[in-house]
Amino acid sequence: MSTLPLPKALTQRRTNSLDQEKENFEKSQAVSISKAVNSQECPVKEKHVRSLIIGTFHEKGAHTFWSLVMKLPLQENPIVCWKCCHVVHKLLREGYHRAIPDSLRYRQTFLEYGKLWGLLKEGYGKLIQCYCRLIVAKLNFHYRNPKFPGNLTVTDEALDDIGEGDVNVFFQLTCEMFDYMDEILALQQAVFGSLDMARSNSMTNSGQCRLAPLIPCIQDSSQLYDYTVKVLFKLHAALPGDTLLGHRERFLKQFKLLQQFYLNSVNLQYFKHLIQVPLLPEKPPNFLIASDLSSHVSPVVVLPPQNETPENETVDATLVDTSVPPPPDKLQQMFGAAGDRAELNNSTSDEAEKDRLIARLLRENSELRMELQRVQLEDQRYIDDLKRHVVALEAQVAEHERTIRHLNKETEALQTTASSGCEASRKAEEAEKRAKSNEEKFHKMKEVYNQLREEHIVLLRAKADIEKQLVSAKVAAEGAEKVRQDLGEQLRQAREEKRTAEEQLGGLATRGAEAEALTRDNHTLRENVQNVQK
Repeated sequence: MSTLPLPKALTQRRTNSLDQEKENFEKSQAVSISKAVNSQECPVKEKHVRSLIIGTFHEKGAHTFWSLVMKLPLQENPIVCWKCCHVVHKLLREGYHRAIPDSLRYRQTFLEYGKLWGLLKEGYGKLIQCYCRLIVAKLNFHYRNPKFPGNLTVTDEALDDIGEGDVNVFFQLTCEMFDYMDEILALQQAVFGSLDMARSNSMTNSGQCRLAPLIPCIQDSSQLYDYTVKVLFKLHAALPGDTLLGHRERFLKQFKLLQQFYLNSVNLQYFKHLIQVPLLPEKPPNFLIASDLSSHVSPVVVLPPQNETPENETVDATLVDTSVPPPPDKLQQMFGAAGDRAELNNSTSDEAEKDRLIARLLRENSELRMELQRVQLEDQRYIDDLKRHVVALEAQVAEHERTIRHLNKETEALQTTASSGCEASRKAEEAEKRAKSNEEKFHKMKEVYNQLREEHIVLLRAKADIEKQLVSAKVAAEGAEKVRQDLGEQLRQAREEKRTAEEQLGGLATRGAEAEALTRDNHTLRENVQNVQK
């Protein structure tokens, strides 16, 4: 029996192993996506999504993912389309960095899905339309700003590098972050608007299915808010306040909606163990005061660690010996006999086992790298916040030092003056008296201010009551005016009827006079006739 040369046999074995590995990878991805995106109205399981994310690191892209997604019934089943949007959002945030460029070609597809499901006015129709717009907005944002990673996590230095130190670039970046944030807020409004917040919808499968996509929305929005605040402070430091009036108004509108979004989310029982929702300050930052930046605290979203293991990941506890056995003296003896060929088959099986182990270790390594990168970025954000806080504290310390030096100088001057004699003591006593007098005046002014404030509050309340009474009086006056107009109209009609009746009475009097004259004439004629007859 003829035998294959060694290089050709090894190449064929490696090719078969790679083909088998690719086939197994595609099967595992198909199983994960079929379990993650199905027609059951329940939230997507994190372990299936994580398996798909690890798949993008294994493939160095998202081609396999999209080839499987396009086979789903996205136009027939709304729940499948809704879950698909959630999985795509997670993949764009946490997947391999090439996942976003590989997804750009599907922007028009998502716009068409949004238009299609937007025609459905009930159920998931409006929600899918908003989510598709959000996916497209995220892709457009990363297309225009490729230096932003999918999870939007960058340091302050990286943010400055993205702006290129150009005011125009920062101005445009702010507009794009506003557009991105608008779509997030529109989606959360649609989701909460579809739920009955008076009931515990967050603990039902249907409620959790709708609420689950808000977790990546909270992650995106918290970072967009942080970067928007920092960039707006940079713009106000370089441009007049009137130029940025539109930006401030748009930010204030989004601030109120985002604040309410976080308040609604933090009270949901479903989110208690899935995400730590940040809370915004009661008042928005004042961009016209540069020192307000030191009081800005970046909102940090904390996700608890996930301990689940994807179902399609096999955990093998057996360690495979990866050492290469020593070769015999002659290669011909290795492939010459049937027993040696059996040895080759066993080696092939060991090689396949090694490949599977290597693939699993690579997946675990990619997952650990992702976790390490996330922790490093979160730590960097904490460090940046601490640096800003340290700078603010250093500025306060410098101000205190200047005040202390000034006080020391005044103290030295007073001591020098005090050493000059009684005159200095008298001046010091006068200064102390003036200080006490000023303090008493201050307390009196404070009391007057509090009194005026109370009176002002009372006047405001009285003004509100008077305004209410004025409104009631206006309403009563309008009613009286309407009654007066109605009475005037009735009076006019009565006068018209009176005039008509008088005319009719005049006509009747004339006719009565004529009738009376005719009667007299008739009587006269009768008398004449009687006289003639006599």
